[in-house]
Amino acid sequence: MPKRKGFILSMVAALAAMTAALAGAAMQFDQTQWQTGDMNEQSPADSAGTVGTSNVDYFYYYERIPMRMPALNDSLAAGSAGRRYDSAVLAIIVSQNGAAGNDSMRIFARRLIRNWSENGASWNYYWASSDSGWSSPGGDITAERCSDTVMIDAAVAAVDTLIFHLDTGFVRSMIETANFGWLLMAANVVDRFPFQVYTEDCTNPAFRPFLTVFYTESAPPAAGHRRRIALGGRP
Repeated sequence: MPKRKGFILSMVAALAAMTAALAGAAMQFDQTQWQTGDMNEQSPADSAGTVGTSNVDYFYYYERIPMRMPALNDSLAAGSAGRRYDSAVLAIIVSQNGAAGNDSMRIFARRLIRNWSENGASWNYYWASSDSGWSSPGGDITAERCSDTVMIDAAVAAVDTLIFHLDTGFVRSMIETANFGWLLMAANVVDRFPFQVYTEDCTNPAFRPFLTVFYTESAPPAAGHRRRIALGGRP
C-alpha cells in the first residue's frame, strides 16, 4: 500500500479519535452496508457500472454517484430525539484511471429526495423501469449542498482519500425521517479527468467507503435537580 495512503488513513483515524473525545460518542458503520449506483449523462438510460457488484465506479465530470447506507437508521434511530449530532465524516478512496495531468475536479454532495434502486438507477430513471423517471434527469436532489466541496487534484497519487464533512441536519433527517442518501457530483466541467471510486464491494476492506457519525446524548438531569411544576398552583 502506498505510504501516502497509510499516512492519510492514520490522519483520518487521529481526527476521528480527537473529535470523538470532544463529542462524547462515535458510530462507525459496517463498510459493506452501502448501496452505490452509477448515473451517466452520456448513457442516460443505462444503469451500467457498480450495480451492486463492482469493486470500483469510474467517475467522470458527467457522471453522478448515488450513495446510501440503509443501516444508518437501524443503528441510530432509537432514542435519537434528545441527541445532538456534532459532525459526520465520509471517507472515500479514489485512484487515477488513466494518465495524470488533466484538470482538477471539485466534488460535493446533494441530498437525494426520492428512493432509488442500486441496480437500476440511471441518469433518467430511479428504478429499472421506463415509467420510473426522475422529475429532472440526473436525480431528484435538493438545491442546497449537504457536504463541503472537496478538490481532487489532477496530480493525485495512485491512491488517495477524499474526506467529506456532511451537514449534521442532513444526517439527522436521514436517521429520523427518509434515508434516500446523497448524490456525489462534480462542481466543474473538465476536458478529461477519470478516476476510480472504490465501492463497498472492493476486496480490500481498507479501500471501502467509511462513514463516522459523532454525536452527544442528552443525559437526563440529576435527581437532585429535578423539579415538578404544577401550572397555576404551587411547585
